[in-house]
Amino acid sequence: MSVPHLSTALRAGDYLQIASERMAVDGVPDGEGFARIERVEVISDIGFLTPDSTHIRTRAAREIAVVFCHGMPGPVLLRGGDQWTLGEVDGDRARWDAAHPWWPEMHEPLFTGSRLATGPHPFRSTIEGPGLVNRAASCEPQPPRPRASAFDKPAHMVMVGDYLQIHALRHPAWDMRIDEGFHRVEWLGHLTGERLAEVLNDPAWARGRLTLASVHGLSGILVLPEIPVSVLVQPNLERRRSDEDETWHEGAFYELAGATEPDAAEQQRADAGLRPEPSGSEAELYPSRFSTPAQRALHLDGVTRIRPVAASQLPWPHGLFKCPFGELATGLAATYPKGNSKTAHAELFTQLGKRDFAACPYHQADDWKGITDAVLSFADAEPDSDEQDRLYRAAPLSDRDRDWFRSLIGGGHIWWDTGQTNLTNGQHRLCALRAAGVEVIPVYGRHLPDHDETEPSQDAHAHARRTVEDFWYLRTAAFRPGAVRTLLARLLIRYPALRALLPKIGG
Repeated sequence: MSVPHLSTALRAGDYLQIASERMAVDGVPDGEGFARIERVEVISDIGFLTPDSTHIRTRAAREIAVVFCHGMPGPVLLRGGDQWTLGEVDGDRARWDAAHPWWPEMHEPLFTGSRLATGPHPFRSTIEGPGLVNRAASCEPQPPRPRASAFDKPAHMVMVGDYLQIHALRHPAWDMRIDEGFHRVEWLGHLTGERLAEVLNDPAWARGRLTLASVHGLSGILVLPEIPVSVLVQPNLERRRSDEDETWHEGAFYELAGATEPDAAEQQRADAGLRPEPSGSEAELYPSRFSTPAQRALHLDGVTRIRPVAASQLPWPHGLFKCPFGELATGLAATYPKGNSKTAHAELFTQLGKRDFAACPYHQADDWKGITDAVLSFADAEPDSDEQDRLYRAAPLSDRDRDWFRSLIGGGHIWWDTGQTNLTNGQHRLCALRAAGVEVIPVYGRHLPDHDETEPSQDAHAHARRTVEDFWYLRTAAFRPGAVRTLLARLLIRYPALRALLPKIGG
């Protein structure tokens, strides 16, 4: 159970969420991604932020909470607003953490313009730590679990994309998982020289340089002095791709005056001289989470954007919300075995005519083919180019069609990842395009960039009929082959009422 607290209301003893849940191959134990706060400073004089910044969080900042957490290599400048804490924690861990503090005792605030935060807060009158629970497994020592290989580098040499160890210890240490505590760096900045005195009461603490890091899952800026830090030699490829696709935060949470971003090319050259070669067994630590090579390839090598897909490759609707013919679809689905609503919708498609489709509000457009061409041309153009700006205006389309065009390139995507059995979004729009005779559909979703999905192209009505026929021919496969089976399948296709007899016939 997690409990939210305003960042400035956090206190020593709270267990703060410092990381989002990782893609784990060996499970995520209770309490992972949370660290015990040992000290809180609240900065009221934020003069070290960039003046006249256009950055929203920087402009809105009035106070910034800084937390020093058990197991972390540096303090964190937290973003404003609520932060998640544990409502209860393993009692053995809580007692061990309290008895083995990570940070040395400090008699003065580290950050300029700050004060030590203790006692009640206007939004937290009673300061109570998390409840303690006993987990028998935590008391039984076990052999240490396998851990991924890591190496040390100076903090200023950390690169975007590195998996930095932001949490070195979750008690008991033997229970830490393969790559637990390591998280992807998403942004970096450096502070040196006179700028250090603007941030730190004791500039010597920085050891000549501060490295500021935004890390996946951390709701703030990690502040590192010039010390050795650990990074993974070879991250889990599947996890890395997920983290790259689902960025936690673009850029820094705050703009600090004088912060400079390191040169990525220089860092990569320096890293090449430090990073050891992974052992041959390193990749074996990460068994795949995917059941087929095709699924794994889509995850690792796929891209997510709009591309053309043959309508015959796309699934039929599984449930059209607010469809005028919804009751008819439900009735047809009742004649099929449970779990075959898509085939029932394909059969519904074969029964509807032009007048039926024209009565549906989701089919109201002047030129669906023109809309499709406009969407695909827009998707092929260089992002943010003059050409894409021109295509976005969609001058040749009517006002009504322009609205459909902008829906299909925005929040109203037809959304389907290669290999999915259902559409994620866009069932009505796909039905409209099929009814209009569009055989190649603009589809948003994950796909392999060099894979052609436009074949085989087929008329939608022919595809719908084939879908229904294939289902019933397969359904009657257990019966005597030849003319009897063919006749039975044809009867079931033509007369849905006969389908109720199938269990008796099968018996």
